[in-house]
Order: sequence, then structure tokens, then C-alpha cells
Amino acid sequence: MFRPLIQSWKRLPTPVAAHSMRSTSNGGNCSLKLANKVAVVTGSTNGIGFSIARRLAQDGAHVVISSRKQQNVDRAVATLKKEGLGVSGTVCHVGKAEDRERLVRLGVYNVSKTALLGLTKTLAVELAPKSIRVNCINLVAAQSHEAGCSRWSSGC
Repeated sequence: MFRPLIQSWKRLPTPVAAHSMRSTSNGGNCSLKLANKVAVVTGSTNGIGFSIARRLAQDGAHVVISSRKQQNVDRAVATLKKEGLGVSGTVCHVGKAEDRERLVRLGVYNVSKTALLGLTKTLAVELAPKSIRVNCINLVAAQSHEAGCSRWSSGC
């Protein structure tokens, strides 16, 4: 019954992987395509979602990790922070309106924080030749540092 179908499949051309247009990176990309961007990734504590979150962070985005379970969020955030990537996380069950609102608020907060940091860095470079120093205080980093965090970052 399936023999004619299988025989017709054998006549199809073999896919050629060598001609793939897929972009690859080992994370050592110096031109961060997503610098000063924020990515909110749901279901991103393991599997494909985690891999997507990691790649977005490797390309320079600040990634907001989310999952229905706090321990999964904590584990994923810790793993990516150990790699030196910019991430934060929150519990979010996308079926619950209050969880979705919290996720969006966190994303908006990180967008504004990223924009402020980007503006500060740009102004610092432009104004340095005039001996003008530009500073930006990140309250989350300051609070984390006071709480015993070993390095300055956007949370520990």
C-alpha cells in the first residue's frame, strides 16, 4: 500500500545543506546586532525557548526570561548570567492576565533602562573630548551591589 509512495520519495532530490543561508554564530560576535534592544521570551527556561533566549542575549539584547515556575526562571537566569549575558526573569503563565501584565511591565522597564544606558554611553563618548563626564545611576544595580552582589549588573 505504501510502496508506491516510498518509491516516489526516493526520486525526490536530496536536500543540500551546504547551500544553507542560515546565519550562525558561536557567541563571539563583536558586532552585536541587538545591542540596546530588549527581547521578552515566554517559555524560555529550557529547550528551544532557552536556546532562543541565549542567542538573543549573545547578539546583545537584554532578555526577559519567563516561565510558569519560579525555580525554572531562577535556574535559567543564573545560567545565562554566568555566561555574562544580560538577562532578567519573571514568573509568567500566559493564560493569566496579571502575569502577562507583569511580563510586559518588566519588558517596558528594561526597554527604558536600556535606552537610558545607551544614551549615557553615546553622550559619554561624544562629550569626553570636551572633558565632560556623563554618569548614569542604575538603581537596580546599586541595590544589588548593596545586597552583596559581587559585580555591578542589572540585578544579580
